[in-house]
Amino acid sequence: MQVKIEGLDRFKAALEEAPALTIVEVSKAIQKSLITIATAAKKEAPVNKGFGGGTLRQKITSMPIMETRLRGRIESQAPYSTYVEEGTRPHKIRVKNKKVLANRRTKQFFGEEVNHPGTKPNPFMQRAVDKTKEKVNGFFSKALENITKSLT
Repeated sequence: MQVKIEGLDRFKAALEEAPALTIVEVSKAIQKSLITIATAAKKEAPVNKGFGGGTLRQKITSMPIMETRLRGRIESQAPYSTYVEEGTRPHKIRVKNKKVLANRRTKQFFGEEVNHPGTKPNPFMQRAVDKTKEKVNGFFSKALENITKSLT
């Protein structure tokens, strides 16, 4: 006995297109996610008004990784980003090119060596990810919905 299903040819064609469609839809979700998380990270990043305020925020970038279109990267290219995110342990700071360590802004002089107490972590990137989690999940849910709609 043979069973004929109406629309099977259309369904088969949609399945054959599914890999390409999946890449397109997931790529869109990734791109939207990258922009959303990077924007949140810029809002969460601390600003030190005395030292070129906003540099950390300006150095936060997002980019898709083009060879697969299914990956991306959000990073802060400020050289001190990791120290802000993870904090630092107490450490010594020594003179390198000057005679003494000083804070020009406050006109304080410290000598040739100081014991820095360390800094507390300020995980601005992690907060950005946590705050955007629902929105990012929505982008991928919408992508899945678009893929399944096209298959029916």
